[in-house]
Amino acid sequence: MIKHALNSRNMPLWAGLLSAALLCGAWIFQYGFGYAPCQMCYWQRHAHKAVLVLALIGIIIRYKGAPDIRIINLLLLAALLGSAALGFWHMGVEYKWWEGPKTCLAGPVNLDAIGSGQDLLDSLNKSIKPPACSDAVWHFLGLSMAGWNMVLSAGGAAGLALYGFRKTNA
Repeated sequence: MIKHALNSRNMPLWAGLLSAALLCGAWIFQYGFGYAPCQMCYWQRHAHKAVLVLALIGIIIRYKGAPDIRIINLLLLAALLGSAALGFWHMGVEYKWWEGPKTCLAGPVNLDAIGSGQDLLDSLNKSIKPPACSDAVWHFLGLSMAGWNMVLSAGGAAGLALYGFRKTNA
């Protein structure tokens, strides 16, 4: 059964499921646990949104009877590699291997600087700064969310490279 599920015609479904799971996980951390995403987190989410759109296109043309969807698989591979690259870049920023983009800088919030009630109301008119990209708020087995995004996206890309370009008779 697994042998039949891992073929080029099913790769859009697998890639879409992977990206959907990673996006849902990010949303659970954001809305369920209160971990605000940084700018680079949003970029990684955009890569997964691209995977979802491409996967949907691949699934539709597969069920419309297209004999070969390897071009969609190639685009999915590029999108997953892009997500893995963004995850690696973000992980490097978190571990201070290199600096992140200037848009990722955020300073610590100084609650003592809010003096009066009017100061608090005035602060509501200012734009909200997301957390700094260099501040990993969660780790599991030594990897941050960006690191896990890199590992899982690269794994999905590897699976696509292995199974997404074979000719199938089905």
